[in-house]
Amino acid sequence: MTPKHCSLGFLISFFLTGVAGTQPAHDSLKPQRVRFQSRNFHNILQWQPGRELTGNSSVYFVQYKMYGQRQWKNKEDCWGIEELFCDLTNETSDIQEPYYGRVKAASAGSYSDWSLTPRFTPWWEREKGL
Repeated sequence: MTPKHCSLGFLISFFLTGVAGTQPAHDSLKPQRVRFQSRNFHNILQWQPGRELTGNSSVYFVQYKMYGQRQWKNKEDCWGIEELFCDLTNETSDIQEPYYGRVKAASAGSYSDWSLTPRFTPWWEREKGL
């Protein structure tokens, strides 16, 4: 990771944690329809943008955890991205364990609350496709 990306990641984390006194969360930015899509155990987290049309100015932040864990983990490759998807295949590799994902959006100094997926178990999703 280049120094430019490290600085950008720090600033984004700084603003998301509220340390910099960012504006309150906006429901209109909150990602919608957050869900896992799975095909042959290739697990992609997908979402739709919030109700407010923000165009390319929105960035998204993805976290995941296994069911029962207390701490969420940042998906570094999907931290401050403009895409509406994130590949969590490696992070959901224990196919019989349930997982959760969540997404937060930021735009023009405002940020959303986290949007959470339903519980996702790769093995069950594979069976649904048969």
